[in-house]
Amino acid sequence: MSFTLERGCSDVIVTAFENIAILIMWATSNEIDGTVEDYGIAIGDNGVILVSRGRDTINFQPVNSGTTQDLKSADIRSGGFSAFAVGNNGTIVRSTNRGVNWIVIPTGSTANLNAVRFGFGGNHFAVGDNGTILKSSNLGQNWSAISSTTTRNLKAVSSHANSIEFVVAAGDKGTILRSTNFGLNWINVSIADTSVNFYSINPASVGLSQITSFYICGSQGRIYKSTNFGSTWILKNSGTTNTLRSIYFSTDDSGAVTGDNGTVRLTTNGGETWFADPYFNNVTGNVTSISRMPRSTKTFTALSNNNTLLVASEDSVTVIIGIQTISTEIPKTFSLSQNYPNPFNPNTSFDLQLSKSGFVKLEIFDITGKAVETLISQELKAGTYRIDWNGSKYSSGVYFYKVITNEIVETKKMVLVK
Repeated sequence: MSFTLERGCSDVIVTAFENIAILIMWATSNEIDGTVEDYGIAIGDNGVILVSRGRDTINFQPVNSGTTQDLKSADIRSGGFSAFAVGNNGTIVRSTNRGVNWIVIPTGSTANLNAVRFGFGGNHFAVGDNGTILKSSNLGQNWSAISSTTTRNLKAVSSHANSIEFVVAAGDKGTILRSTNFGLNWINVSIADTSVNFYSINPASVGLSQITSFYICGSQGRIYKSTNFGSTWILKNSGTTNTLRSIYFSTDDSGAVTGDNGTVRLTTNGGETWFADPYFNNVTGNVTSISRMPRSTKTFTALSNNNTLLVASEDSVTVIIGIQTISTEIPKTFSLSQNYPNPFNPNTSFDLQLSKSGFVKLEIFDITGKAVETLISQELKAGTYRIDWNGSKYSSGVYFYKVITNEIVETKKMVLVK
């Protein structure tokens, strides 16, 4: 159902579900007693919403979203309890207690909604197909349609408070729309190149901090930056031509972008230059989201469409391979299967049956007996689990995987052939 990987000062626990679309992490202040509780949201198809709580720990557990519509985007309001998720057929669901409970908010729209963002002063925005823009002026309790002057699909929205609120929306065929009056009216500031589709705009407010610039990313590896609240846009060299799906800045200088074919690129100078960490050379899949993880360091988290969680900071990068719950039916005995395929290159899987709940540790060893990776180190409930391992960064040879529980220790051999 979930697993922990301990690397440095951080524990990361991920519950594996299929078709998870996006991950949002945030540090949220308690408006009642002033304490701070960190929580995050992952959303996906069929109304899936997972919620994680705690600092330096990611531990996703499912909650009831109240809908079976595919969800496309989520946002958490800094300094409060509120969170939103949006999706197909005009779906908006709202939580006012840190993601514990959700209710469906009627919108009157049947358009697929692709993005949602909290704004300034209780104004919130959602955008979607056919130029759909929805606005709420009362913390998301009611939504109304706003004319956008376009019929192109909109995929991203963000806002910035600076005396008056600037709002930017972007989407297909280079479309960029800008509002200078809290989203009531929109001006077309699209780029000339209609071959580019945009997919993400960075949040312009991070906690109590304002990110000065807007950044938009999209197809062909394009990243555009605006230093005048969306009035004009300057193309930056991302160093890739892969489609970019998500962009996030934690400060004016430090940001990250993710995209297709395992693309993860970082910047430390406000998007002027972007670099790839060699650790990500063998990452695969389309990495569909990136956001801030609740840690004291400048760390980002990303969730790809193959349910791999990537934790990336400016000084260290960890790739965490997934574990899937195959069955919650309690097995009669403990069992560790032979990996398959075997030999393998570079991916392999093995099943683990636990007849009792308890602490489980799973490690990978090389032929010399040196531990090279720890895949699981936590309490697991009784059930059947499938563990995936990617050996792409290791050389060909014999490896061993070893499971330690409170009662049983078992080791099996596998062969990596490149």
